[in-house]
Amino acid sequence: MVLFMSYLPLWKEALTLAWPVMLNHIFTTAMRTTDMILMGYFGPAAVTAVGLGDVWESIILRIALGLGTGSISLISQESGTNTAAAEANKDTILSQVILISFIIGIPFVFIAFFFAEKMISILGAAPRVIELGAQYLLIIFAAAPFRIIAIVAARALQGSGDTRTPMVVEIFSNLINIILSVGLSLGIGIFPQIGVPGVGIGTFTAKTMSAIIYILIFLSPKSEFNLKNPIKNFNFILIKQLFKVSSPKIAQGLYQSFITFPFNSIVLLFGTEAAAAYHIARRVFQQLIAPMHRSYYTVTAILSGQKIGAAKIEESKKTVEAMLILTIVSIGSFSLLIYFGSPDLVRLFGDNPETLKIAVRFLKALSLGGPVITIYGVLAGHLNGAGNTNSAFFANVISQTLLKLALAYLLAVYFELGLLGILIALPADFFGRAIWVGRKYLSNDWIAEADILISERRKYSN
Repeated sequence: MVLFMSYLPLWKEALTLAWPVMLNHIFTTAMRTTDMILMGYFGPAAVTAVGLGDVWESIILRIALGLGTGSISLISQESGTNTAAAEANKDTILSQVILISFIIGIPFVFIAFFFAEKMISILGAAPRVIELGAQYLLIIFAAAPFRIIAIVAARALQGSGDTRTPMVVEIFSNLINIILSVGLSLGIGIFPQIGVPGVGIGTFTAKTMSAIIYILIFLSPKSEFNLKNPIKNFNFILIKQLFKVSSPKIAQGLYQSFITFPFNSIVLLFGTEAAAAYHIARRVFQQLIAPMHRSYYTVTAILSGQKIGAAKIEESKKTVEAMLILTIVSIGSFSLLIYFGSPDLVRLFGDNPETLKIAVRFLKALSLGGPVITIYGVLAGHLNGAGNTNSAFFANVISQTLLKLALAYLLAVYFELGLLGILIALPADFFGRAIWVGRKYLSNDWIAEADILISERRKYSN
C-alpha cells in the first residue's frame, strides 16, 4: 500500500498531461477511422485504396514524428531548467525545426503529382484500387509541408508541458476534416458527392489549417515561444543535437513505412478481402489503443526529459515505473475488451462477410499485443526524453524485419499456414521491440548520453 501511494503523485501528474494528448489522438484516429468507414460504403476496393494511400502518407508522418521527437526531447530538457539561456534555446529549436519541416515537405507535392499511380500500382493492387488510390494520394501529399509543421509544432508545445493547446487545435481541425470527408464523399447537404477524393480534400484542408493556426499561436504575444529568424539565429550545436536525436527516429519511421510495403504485399497474396480486413483491424486498433499508447509515450518523454534536464535521474526512473504499472492495468484491461468485442467493432466498416470474418482474426491478434507495444512505448519515450533514439530505431528495424516481415512470410507462405502465419507475426513483433528497449533502459547507459547533450548545450550557451 505504501508503495502504491508513492506513485499517486506521479500518476496524477502523468494523467493531467496525458488526457489532452489522449483526446487529441482519439480525434486524430477518429478522422482516419471515419475515412475507412466511409470507404466501406464503396466496397473493398475503396477501403484498400485509402489504406494503401495511407501507407505512402505514413512516410510523411514518420518524418514529422522524427522531427517532433527531437523537438520534444530537447525542449523538455530545456524546460526542466528555468534559465534565460534555456528559454532562448527553446525558441531557436522551434524556429529552426519549422523551417526544416516546410523544406522537407515540398518534394512530396511533386512526387505525388508525377508518380501517384505508379506508387499505388507497385504495391500489387488491382486496377480499380490503383485509380482510386492515386486520386487520394495526390491530394493528401499536397498537404505534406503543412502536415509536418503541424506535428512538429504540437510536439514543441508538449515538450514545454503544454498538452492542452495542441488538443484544442487538433480537435478543431479534425472535426473540420470529418465534416468535409463525410460531406464530400457521400454528397450530404451542400456538398457534391465525389467519393474517395472527398476524403483526401478533407485531410488536405484540416492539415493546412492546423499549420496556420500553430504559426499564429507562436506569433502571439501571449505565446511562451518567440519565433526567431532561423537563418539569422542559426545555432550549430542545437541543430546538430536536433538531427542527432531526430535522425534515428526519422530513419526508424521511414523503415517502418518501407517494411509496410512488402508486408502489405504478403497480405495481398491472400486477396483484396484479406488486405481490406487487415486495414480495418489496424484502424480499429489505432482508434482504441493508439491514443492511450501514444499519450503514455509522449507523457513519459516529457516528464523524463524535464527530470533528466533538472538532474533528477532517480525521479525519472520512478516515472517509468509508474507509467509501466499504469500501462499493464489500463491497456491490459482495454485489450481484453477489444479481443472479445472484435466481431461488433469491425461491423462498422462494411457488410462484406468474408472481409469482416478475417478482420476479427486480425483485430484479436493485434489486441493480444496491446499491453506489450505500450510497454515498448513507455520505455522508448523515456529513452527519447534522455536524447537516446538509437535504441528504438534498432528495436524497430530488427524486430520488424525478423519477427514481422520474415516470420510472416516464413509461416504464411513457406510453411503454407496462410493468414495464421501473419496473425502470429504481428504480436511477436511487439514483444521483440519491448525486449530490445527494455534491455537498453536497464543498462543505464542513457544517463551518460543525456549528460553529454545537456552539458554541450550549457557550455555553448555560456
